[in-house]
Amino acid sequence: MIRCDAATIDPTAQVAQTAIIGNPFRPLLDGRRIAVDRETVIGPGVWIGQYTTIGQGVTIDADSILEESVHVQPRTALGSRVLVTGRSWIGISVTVGHDSVINKATIGDYARIGASCRISGDLIHRQLDPSMPWDDPAAEEPAPIIEDGAFVGCRAVIVGGVNIGAGAYVCTGALITKDVPAGHIACGRNKIMHPSAWPGALGKSAFFQPGPASIDSSG
Repeated sequence: MIRCDAATIDPTAQVAQTAIIGNPFRPLLDGRRIAVDRETVIGPGVWIGQYTTIGQGVTIDADSILEESVHVQPRTALGSRVLVTGRSWIGISVTVGHDSVINKATIGDYARIGASCRISGDLIHRQLDPSMPWDDPAAEEPAPIIEDGAFVGCRAVIVGGVNIGAGAYVCTGALITKDVPAGHIACGRNKIMHPSAWPGALGKSAFFQPGPASIDSSG
């Protein structure tokens, strides 16, 4: 293992010269700073692309790939064989399970993404106007947004420019192609309901009675 002040990087990992590892989170407007009590760890076989920024206290497990211009905020944990495509943004203290794909998406603070999930603008890339360059801004795919504190269960698929609201719960194996309001449950194929209408115990879970939002900090 290679150790430095900011991170421990496995010698088999490939990190682009322009990538930033162990980047501190900006100070808050009131002067506080995000408290990070662990080092950044980049596991074996990880590949990190140009201009990607990895925050303090982030862990990235074996064989994960982060493409160019990805931003991962402090204290986040990515499992093994996770693919994060270019220009994705992952917030503070997020967890992403192994074998998941985050494709040009925004993942809010404290969100939890299960194993083998697919969060993507399009499952199959297409070019409807062949005269337009692939990197033309008008050719960009829609980008999903997973808001703060949302939960996405294992093997769930979220496709398109959809918004999963703060504190929403997407069940295991769900296929979601439309917005899920904050604090709601989504299951099956776009079945969305308020927790009070859920027939099982999930609707009464403490997950839907969060306390006041806060950011751990020091200073």
